[in-house]
Amino acid sequence: MRGLRDWTILLVVLVLQSTVLYRVEIAGVRPDLLTAFVVYFAWMRGPLAGTIAGFSIGLLQDLDAPGPLGLNALAKTLVGFLIAKAGFRVHRSNVGVRFAFFFTALLVHDVVYFGVLTNGDMGDFVTQMAFVGLPSALYTAVTVLLLLGIVERVSRRPLLTDEA
Repeated sequence: MRGLRDWTILLVVLVLQSTVLYRVEIAGVRPDLLTAFVVYFAWMRGPLAGTIAGFSIGLLQDLDAPGPLGLNALAKTLVGFLIAKAGFRVHRSNVGVRFAFFFTALLVHDVVYFGVLTNGDMGDFVTQMAFVGLPSALYTAVTVLLLLGIVERVSRRPLLTDEA
């Protein structure tokens, strides 16, 4: 049952990411729901599943991205592994914890992504983080919390549950 739910969420995220999110762009920034899905999946399934999901989703995204092949895969793989390790014993149903984890994970993703993309040029890196990374992480974290709240209210079941 969990597998079916995860595949359904991924399918919805892919559809939203490729269609609707282009219309909710603010100042050139839109939510990165694919990275948010990696965070969700890693947080719920652990380091191995999170790492594999991060690599697979990142590689698929790389096939459609103009940047270097493997850059999204690298960033999402690291995020998947680190979030699974850091969030293993964390109270997942707390809204503040959710925001902190999603926001931090998205920042880590962007630090890796822009660090490689800018070839270590500190000026370009700081510019990318200030005008794309930070706003995108904030926008995505807020969007994810809103979407989680809506889905959990409608389904009357939490998607991010604490361990038993």
